[in-house]
Amino acid sequence: MEEWGGGYVTDIEYVDGFYVDQSPRWMTLTATLNGVHAPDFSGRFAYCELGCGRGVTSSILAAVHPQGQFHAIDFHPAHIAFARDQALSAGLGNLAFHELSFADLAGPAGDALPMFDAITMHGVWSWVAPELQDAIVAFIDKRLKPGGLVYVSYNALPGWSSIAPMQRLMRELASLAFARSDVAAGRAAAMIRSLAEAKILPDSTDASRKRILELAGKGHLAYLAHEYLNEHWRPVYHLDVARALGKAKLSLAGSTDLLRNFHNVTYSAEQRDLLAAVPSPELRETLRDFHDDVWFRRDVYVRGERRMPASRREEILADLRLTLKKAPPETFEITRPDGASWQPEPLIFRPILAALAEGPCRVADLMALGEIPGVSAVELVGVLVGSGLATVFDRPSPEAVQASDRLNALIDMRESPRTTRSTVIAAPALGAAVSLSGLDLGLYEDLQKGGAPDAEDLARRYAILCQEESASFVLEGKPVEDPAEVHAALVREYAERIDRVIPLWRMMGIVPNGPGG
Repeated sequence: MEEWGGGYVTDIEYVDGFYVDQSPRWMTLTATLNGVHAPDFSGRFAYCELGCGRGVTSSILAAVHPQGQFHAIDFHPAHIAFARDQALSAGLGNLAFHELSFADLAGPAGDALPMFDAITMHGVWSWVAPELQDAIVAFIDKRLKPGGLVYVSYNALPGWSSIAPMQRLMRELASLAFARSDVAAGRAAAMIRSLAEAKILPDSTDASRKRILELAGKGHLAYLAHEYLNEHWRPVYHLDVARALGKAKLSLAGSTDLLRNFHNVTYSAEQRDLLAAVPSPELRETLRDFHDDVWFRRDVYVRGERRMPASRREEILADLRLTLKKAPPETFEITRPDGASWQPEPLIFRPILAALAEGPCRVADLMALGEIPGVSAVELVGVLVGSGLATVFDRPSPEAVQASDRLNALIDMRESPRTTRSTVIAAPALGAAVSLSGLDLGLYEDLQKGGAPDAEDLARRYAILCQEESASFVLEGKPVEDPAEVHAALVREYAERIDRVIPLWRMMGIVPNGPGG
């Protein structure tokens, strides 16, 4: 690996992805649900992403928030070169990419940046050296406005404690390959499989091995390299992160895993009383990580916490509009943070989901449906959005729609592999993005062209793609080889998407109104 990387994998580019937790709207919702004031992102604001990779998240956020000024920072020149080309092609004049290390931010380059309303970092903290963590905290301390928000995600302890030995083994085996990091990761995974089959690795490593071998089996070698091969890979306890960020006058506003903010969903009254008796908020939150077996934390911090009255929180949330992201299930069940299932009261949520199926609705109007005794806007929004069933909707400005259309037009629908890749498109009404699977792409493409999608035609075209890319169609977890069976299964899949998904896409504003749904 090149020495300029400081122990970080740099010989292959980072895996693209969009992370909704980093969006101003999601961070604001997190803070509001927890009764904490957030900056007003409806007008002009400044936003910074640290460790932006190839710029997918910042590009989408800049497109859907033309009123914001975005700065995205990464030390990898290939990342920045690609991101700048994309931003220029999409005409995103409110987005600047900077090739800087975190250490550089302590000098004139960091001082030249504006004061920010929000600073975010995804997949950074537990992968970089302690001195770079210190540099990040110093930068936040200097450049975050009072009342500003910080988003940080990281591999958390104690969840990752069982993986640490396997990560060390993975990294040492990869170092013997003398090959590009993704190739080295693949060879290391193969050796781990052989060591396990030879009973050199004990059964106690089964769970940690399974995670690595599944990723390798699916061909996610670049992800494996970036996750496991960095020199400073080090999962951390929440209390250590909170104390480090406290040096920049930050305090925890809440988890962007929204259901984690509702202690009554996961904990008994006895457990809540015991936790409440712990005087340290950092330790109290860390104890919750023990209970929930948390592997990955996603949190929002605020510089200068200002609490709002419960009545004001209700007013803000009641005025939001929600739209469905997924078709309502027959039985509405939620997986709690501790892994158990919880079913919200059907008599309350059935009419609410029926109303949302007709289009976006104000929370206040949803609460007026039928008899909803004792249900607050906090609970309603937390359950619907936290479960992934709905999201916040706001009619976008023409500038946001135009910028999003320009950015989405850059997506290469012919890029391989089409059958297995996931694509994200800017969704200005959501202030974020929508993910499309390989199956979705053909349907989305037909709708963008103004056609009426046909399940038979879509199934035929996708089957041809599978043949061209030597990909198996998987049904209920098993590959299907018989061409007639593949075609029939694909027709069913597309017919369901035409019936249930297209109306949702139209409500979210990501495809034009027209024939086909």
